[in-house]
Amino acid sequence: MGQTAHPGRAGLLVCALIAAVALTGCGESVASATTTLTGLLPDRDVRVVHANGQVVAGVNGLRLHRGDVVRTGPGARATLVTRSRHVYEGADAAVQIVDGATEVLRQGSVVVDAVHGPGLRLSVAALTVDTAAGSATRAERAVTLRVGTLVGSTEVASDTGQQLRLGALSQIVVGGDALPGTSSPLRLTDDYGETHAAPDLIRDDKALVYLAAGVDSTGAQTVKTVTASWTGQLEKPPAGVARSEQLLPVVIAAAGHPKDAQQRYGDAIGMRKAGGSWGVVAHRLHTNSDAVLAAFDRLNHFIATGQVGTIPAALDLLAGDGSGGSDGSGDGSDGGGGDGGGGNPTASPTPTPSDTSLSGTVQDTVNKILKLLPSSTPTPVVSVPLPSLPAVPLGAVLPSPTPAPH
Repeated sequence: MGQTAHPGRAGLLVCALIAAVALTGCGESVASATTTLTGLLPDRDVRVVHANGQVVAGVNGLRLHRGDVVRTGPGARATLVTRSRHVYEGADAAVQIVDGATEVLRQGSVVVDAVHGPGLRLSVAALTVDTAAGSATRAERAVTLRVGTLVGSTEVASDTGQQLRLGALSQIVVGGDALPGTSSPLRLTDDYGETHAAPDLIRDDKALVYLAAGVDSTGAQTVKTVTASWTGQLEKPPAGVARSEQLLPVVIAAAGHPKDAQQRYGDAIGMRKAGGSWGVVAHRLHTNSDAVLAAFDRLNHFIATGQVGTIPAALDLLAGDGSGGSDGSGDGSDGGGGDGGGGNPTASPTPTPSDTSLSGTVQDTVNKILKLLPSSTPTPVVSVPLPSLPAVPLGAVLPSPTPAPH
């Protein structure tokens, strides 16, 4: 009996030792890991301020030391790589390296991509933001502080002792020392860091923003014809709301199971009112841009086969009161520009091959709708340039958004 008990105790000691090494040794190795500067754009101002005050020009491959501050100028960006963790630093930002496991955001914005790497503790003014391994977080420090979770979850603590756990696709905005009691749906910028940390999410957001721009440009008839096949209750939007805000919640709801379509429609409306981007709304309702575009085509099938019939009385709430955004003029002046109310395409990164494929998919969908619409659709069809994506033929000229810095 004694011989069998002794190896058991030894085994427990070995397990305890392994656990201690995993909790302490690994943490120490991450803290001592080297952080390298990369991802710099040519001819863009990135400087590194050493702890002794010396300032050097940032170059790709530069090894950073404890106390170094990486500063990016207008239109610049930088990536801080520690093992397989990437911290994407935006323009006009400053990030200080404490060690391999801790950094400080002094100003500007960063995206911490720890999806395939070790976690990071980030100090943001009076907040401590812990991004766990397997997660991705956005943090911004300006007049207010904003922290949002792109992937996984994020732990946020204040200097006053408050703590809050942010689930995926949610955010908080802090104007003082106190954390808010609840979070809100995440607002995306579709920038370089978000694109790399959550590519599927950003692809879907771009597609839906692009679709919203197409809807806003085709006139109120689009809203009438597409939503005529919707059998649920429709919420009357405030005067001046873009047509896409009326239509896309219907299409996103239609992309899911019919049994809970009305609930999904209400949830989509609520998330948009709370500031959530289109891609976030779709993902929180467990769908994506492909399913939404398919639902869009499916609803338009009623037009092609002549099954639309009389526009339901509920649609009069959208286009029958003569208020802004529903007067049928189709001039796009009340469409809210090309952003569909969310996603902020002016902050989009440089176009990539995936953007070209994406725009082609949305262009095909918009073109189908234009062909199916009655002859009252505004003509002629013109090309409208949109940030980050190639031009797509739409029904009217959209107001040009402010170009993003490069």
